[in-house]
Amino acid sequence: MAVDVAAVPSMVAVKSTTGAIPPRRLSKEELVGTHKKHLETQNNSPHAPRPVKQPIMSEAYPASIKSIRELEIIPLSELRAETHHRGKGIIVRAASPPFVGAGAVSVVEDAFGNADKLAIYNQADSSILSGVPEGCVVAVKEPYYKQNGSEDDFMICVDHPSDVILLRFTDSIIPEPLRLGPLLKTAEEWKNAADQAFIEKDFPTAVFCYTEALEASEDDASKPPVHTKRAGVNLILGRYDAAKADALASRTSAPQDWKAYFTAGRAAYGLCDYAESNKLLTTALELNPTNASIQKEHARCKARLHEEETGEYDFAAMLASITPHSVHQDRGSFLRNTRVGESAHHGRGLFAARDIKAGELVFVEKATLMPNQYDPGRASAALYALMVRQLCDNPSLAASVLTLYGGECERTGGEGTIVDGAPVVDVFLVEGIRTKNCFSAPRSTLEDTRPSLPDGLQARGLWVHASLLNHSCVANTMRSFVGDMLISRATRDIQAGEELFQQYVPVKPLADVRGKLFEEGWGFSCGCALCAGERASPAAKLARRKELLDAVEKLCNKQIPGRELIPDAKIRSVDKLARQLEEAHEAAVYDGIPRLALIYPCHWLLAAHRGRKNHGKVVKYSMKVLRNFGFRVPDESEVWDPRDIFTGSGNATLMTVHVVASLRRLAESYKALGHEEMAARSIEAAEFGYMLVTGFKNDLTTLDK
Repeated sequence: MAVDVAAVPSMVAVKSTTGAIPPRRLSKEELVGTHKKHLETQNNSPHAPRPVKQPIMSEAYPASIKSIRELEIIPLSELRAETHHRGKGIIVRAASPPFVGAGAVSVVEDAFGNADKLAIYNQADSSILSGVPEGCVVAVKEPYYKQNGSEDDFMICVDHPSDVILLRFTDSIIPEPLRLGPLLKTAEEWKNAADQAFIEKDFPTAVFCYTEALEASEDDASKPPVHTKRAGVNLILGRYDAAKADALASRTSAPQDWKAYFTAGRAAYGLCDYAESNKLLTTALELNPTNASIQKEHARCKARLHEEETGEYDFAAMLASITPHSVHQDRGSFLRNTRVGESAHHGRGLFAARDIKAGELVFVEKATLMPNQYDPGRASAALYALMVRQLCDNPSLAASVLTLYGGECERTGGEGTIVDGAPVVDVFLVEGIRTKNCFSAPRSTLEDTRPSLPDGLQARGLWVHASLLNHSCVANTMRSFVGDMLISRATRDIQAGEELFQQYVPVKPLADVRGKLFEEGWGFSCGCALCAGERASPAAKLARRKELLDAVEKLCNKQIPGRELIPDAKIRSVDKLARQLEEAHEAAVYDGIPRLALIYPCHWLLAAHRGRKNHGKVVKYSMKVLRNFGFRVPDESEVWDPRDIFTGSGNATLMTVHVVASLRRLAESYKALGHEEMAARSIEAAEFGYMLVTGFKNDLTTLDK
């Protein structure tokens, strides 16, 4: 893509103006003229995808935590280039319609006749600030003034949604020259305007007008119906905190209060607070026992409470309900097997609240935030935008989301607090939390195991409870997904009080590659049994293992054979390299921990011998694969039970779909050799492993589809 160099300010130019008042600013006429040209190109289609401006973490700066009334209000003429004006604020009126793209850009003017451009980013569609109407007055707290292309082109850039406030027309802080007076005078006029906006489906404007109606009303008796209407609009917008507050404010101690409790109960349900929802809906039902809508919502809430209490789910039905454009499950989260505590590893962690057997549910969690977005190119941006919106719209989320690890992002301690009627939302902290805590999820893990079905599409979501799990390469839990539900199962027996771990990412076979990934991605050095053990291995041994694994992968082109006949010479070459690689693993270091570098060559040899129907060799290499994943498997001549590999506590093992595949090949060869009982046990073990991988019991034959 060609870049217009003339439109990009050089670093020298930026440096020379940093902190200085620009010698020349564009006039209002120049700004409006250019703005009109942009407006002519604007795509007003409601279905047009809106781009998202994701933060650049190297440019991070904290959100303002001060009220506009604590700041010194300055004219636009005092704004300095490339500067965050701490302790200052501006009050401006929109002098143009907004140009809406990744943000909303308007020409604005202050009380002194100065004009400039204001770019507001990261506002939810539920907010009127996502496109400030012409004539509205806004306050910008501690504004950031930046160069925007040519030498004389600047703009006020508002990244944090809480740094800009839409002022009421009668707010005393508005300077006299910017005052238009109330557009409407009476509460009834505002209410009628809100009703009209609702009819036109302009819900943000409806909320604004209902708010003005409440402020203008001098008769307390007239307010409950307005609260009722604003509650309904907030419910539509997904602003559940506000909907619940409005609904409860609409009560009059009359029988009709069932509507207030019903709306408040639905809002609490939207927040996944099913205990509170049940309480409110029960009250609604007591006031109106025969109402079918209340009965339906109450029964739905009871079902969620049952799931939270018992962990009983119909996973097959959940899977059947998923479509590419509808993955959100109406389910509760089962978390009672776990508790949050201080970890000896990294900050907080999750711990087993009781003994948990291998294969049992550790927890099941509905995503706190997850868009219906299965496009890898946009999944990150979609999750980021959703996080910002929900934290703005539902401040109660801040207590769980904003306390998550956000990397090196600076915190003020005021994040999530309500200032000037809005929660402080720092978009750089939100992005740090997203990058450190989100999970990539297929529509279902079962679909993701099928060779012919996966389309490579992943969504990204935030599961707050799961985010508290610390990492271990040899984790004692394994996660899977059904829609926006994360299923965590025990990969081995876990004792009460034991810390629970998960793999943050698929584990790399070589220790140095693995270690670099954790250091760069999360800033920690893994201390699991595998990583700690491999640190005792000399650098020369690591280099030798890397050399031999590279040689195997090059020889085999990083492929696994199918049913084709592999030449004996190639099998002997790979076998020789595999034996040399095995010898490069010191027994003193690798006793009791996986030997990941050996998995690929052993898996390749398993497949090569399977193609030749050499069943004895398939048994040998299947067992080697399992052993190299860390499972306690004897030599092939010894009597053993494949079902036992998942039992016992303290095992340093890795569980993947490749373990399931090896158990299936083992069963296949045992059967061919006439060992029917061992074949049956191997299939049982494979089915158990497949349950761990997919989250619930599934037909193994789906692996071949």
